Amino acid sequence: MLALLAPATAFVFARRGRLGAAAAMLVGPAALAPGRLVLDLQFVVDAGLATRPELLRVESLDSFAPSTGVWLLIAGHVAAIVAGFLAVWGVEHGDEGTGSRRQGLLTLVLCAGVIAAVGVLMAPFVSDDPYLLPNPALDGPLAVLIGSFLLAVAVPSAAGFVASSTDPEFARGGLLGVAAAVACVVVPPLVAAAMLDDIQFAWGPVFGLVAAIALVVLAVPAGRADSDEPADDLRLPALTRLITVSALLALAAGALALLAAAVPQVEMPYGLRDPSPYPARMLWPAGFLLVVLGGGLLLPRASRWLRPVLPVVWVVIPFAAAGVLDAVFTALQAADAQAGFGAWAAGIAVLFAALAGVVAGIAGAVERDEVDLTEIAMHRLVLFPSLVALLLAAGAFSFPVVTAPDYTAPGVFTDFGTTSWGLVVALAAVVGAAVLAPMCRPARAAALIIGAVLVVAVRVLEFPLTAERFPGAAPGLGLWFGAACAVVLLVTALAAARVPRDRN
Repeated sequence: MLALLAPATAFVFARRGRLGAAAAMLVGPAALAPGRLVLDLQFVVDAGLATRPELLRVESLDSFAPSTGVWLLIAGHVAAIVAGFLAVWGVEHGDEGTGSRRQGLLTLVLCAGVIAAVGVLMAPFVSDDPYLLPNPALDGPLAVLIGSFLLAVAVPSAAGFVASSTDPEFARGGLLGVAAAVACVVVPPLVAAAMLDDIQFAWGPVFGLVAAIALVVLAVPAGRADSDEPADDLRLPALTRLITVSALLALAAGALALLAAAVPQVEMPYGLRDPSPYPARMLWPAGFLLVVLGGGLLLPRASRWLRPVLPVVWVVIPFAAAGVLDAVFTALQAADAQAGFGAWAAGIAVLFAALAGVVAGIAGAVERDEVDLTEIAMHRLVLFPSLVALLLAAGAFSFPVVTAPDYTAPGVFTDFGTTSWGLVVALAAVVGAAVLAPMCRPARAAALIIGAVLVVAVRVLEFPLTAERFPGAAPGLGLWFGAACAVVLLVTALAAARVPRDRN
């Protein structure tokens, strides 16, 4: 019945002559269909591990063969993909509004999409049934992992796509379609928890339902045509709003990181040691940086200078959270532990930090619209120290900061794991800042480099914060490379600030 919600609404829109809204209603179901199709393939691979009580209730360990219903489900998802493609291909949505007025709406839509993405990655319910063992996506079978990941990517992507349309009808119908598609995923577990005695509610579907409701609410302003005010009058307020939104997202990410550091990350079985407290210490400086930066962005005098720092510094949250999540995943797999609230807070902080960096980057793009960039100069005074900093940054994030007997630190090239992804993201941010700085205006170049300094500083702090957990711990090459890189980057920032303005 839920699957009929989007096409039925599209039919109503079409009967009323609102073809743009009717076509957009089918975008959301089409975008989520690949993920739902892969999830349903679990019935083909091993139906007993599907954990879908709304479709199959397992009461034994017997193997199950797929029946006609499974193939009809898969055919329905394929039909949804085709319908969405044909609907968008066959209807042209006009250009009835200005994109600048929709930037605030787009940010709220992306926030709702991120919440829904978190929800689909969490466990769908809690079960006391030994034959029905729900797990988060990371602990589930391969088909569930891939399908959930596709859903987590599709929801914010589809929502952002339709919300960015300047056609109000297309934007409204698209958001309603995405909300209907999300409801198809999250409502069945909630109904199962309400109807079955041995199943209880979990937070994942609740997050998804909240996000779906938020998308429905946001569809109302999305369907209103923009006024005919000149775009130039709207640009500055749009930039201010974007900076404010990025500040609020940074504050949320920093607060969540600090909360994750303060509360337990994993609940270990009795008698086993919790491996997460030392990695969680890295969340303190990361969270503190995001909170301070978010607060500074709310100050009008400082916001323009601090704005270029955020697209670089946001990576300290995934860098710090990667070590925590690595410890949590290890405990879940090896010791049958339970993820604590701190682990979820760290994961959500990563999403908010990434969104803050994206919005700050969009604000930078809006700001550059007001600047003449026809002549871009490569400033040698900044270029040469930036190249040196690149080499030192590679060593800082490739070599271990802490060494100890019988301990191999996760790295980019050795013992690659969840922690390594944090190293890769942090290194990419520092490299990006060092590459872009020589081509930027002086103040913006200095801000980018300062952001890279802060990222490297968090890497260096890993030694004093975590070394004492290893007997015989000693500084590794990564510490010395990091310290040298921070010094060179500071010199680079000073050089960038001294570049004459007439050379930009």
